[in-house]
Amino acid sequence: MTASLVSQPGFVRARAAVRAAEIGLLRAVAVDIVASGEADALRVLGPAAIEIIREATGPASIDLQAHATADGRAVTFLGRADHAVAVSAHLSALAGEHREYLRAAVRLVGTHGSVLVDLLGPMLDVRTAAGAVRVPFGVSGAEGDPRDATETLSAITESARSGRNITTTW
Repeated sequence: MTASLVSQPGFVRARAAVRAAEIGLLRAVAVDIVASGEADALRVLGPAAIEIIREATGPASIDLQAHATADGRAVTFLGRADHAVAVSAHLSALAGEHREYLRAAVRLVGTHGSVLVDLLGPMLDVRTAAGAVRVPFGVSGAEGDPRDATETLSAITESARSGRNITTTW
């Protein structure tokens, strides 16, 4: 789990679809990551989810609310970013000897279509008013620079603990 998910060719292509308005104005970003090997989903998977959402939305202020299981193996956070972009992530950590991603997907939804990326597979689906296209892509590119997600992780932890909405920025 060392390679950055935002450097995966499918995500790079999906981000390009958003920037080129192929799916219209961005309205929602949903991330789903399941991995094995660690018990604390937020600590282990949170930085990757935040990096994906941040890359999709750009710098933004986020009003979020989080929920976590008592053992910390599953965390969900929902929020609203600037320009009315809805963001969500579901993170699950399963027991296992080896740290590895079991599922990593992101859906970017725009006013005129959506892109679904399997970050572990060689395909993405682009759906627009003109129809649906499955786009293959090649091997992963170079790993990008990770950004510090400490403040956002702290906000998610506080929201899950308190049940309150928290506003943070990235």
